[in-house]
Amino acid sequence: MARLLLESGGERRELRVAGPLTVGRSQTAGVYLDDKTLSREHTQFYLQGGRLYVRDLESKNGTYLNGALIMRPEPLKQGDRVKVGAATFTVALEAGDAMPAVSAPVAAPAQRPAPPPMTTVTAPAAARPRVLLGGPHPAAVFFYRIILIAVIVVGAYLSKGFFKSILPGNTP
Repeated sequence: MARLLLESGGERRELRVAGPLTVGRSQTAGVYLDDKTLSREHTQFYLQGGRLYVRDLESKNGTYLNGALIMRPEPLKQGDRVKVGAATFTVALEAGDAMPAVSAPVAAPAQRPAPPPMTTVTAPAAARPRVLLGGPHPAAVFFYRIILIAVIVVGAYLSKGFFKSILPGNTP
């Protein structure tokens, strides 16, 4: 059994990987991260042949292994760092574990299991690690405010001419 150390938003958490573990912003993901840059089902960690692998689930913003974007399932080793949105997962072996070397990449599981229906509770809330990240980036908030002010100013300028033309006593 492998361990992952999750670092996100100043919080550290340890996860044990015994089977497929999906990471995303969906409430049904094994690891739910409140991060708008993530897909609902973004990344999956899984064990195959006694080895831990990571694969991107066709996410929009990608999954990075040691700083490089992954395009296919990749085997993981002690100390590898997987970046998913703002979160970083660091691979740690259990005491006494030895992950065998891999000569060629092993294919990912045949298909993703279908998510359970929304009405079914898959596990108690305490069993699902949750990391809540802060709101939008401060720079994004700044630019949104600048755009809002610009829209208000332009709207006021344009409406001034319109109201002058329709008010009584103002003939062209």
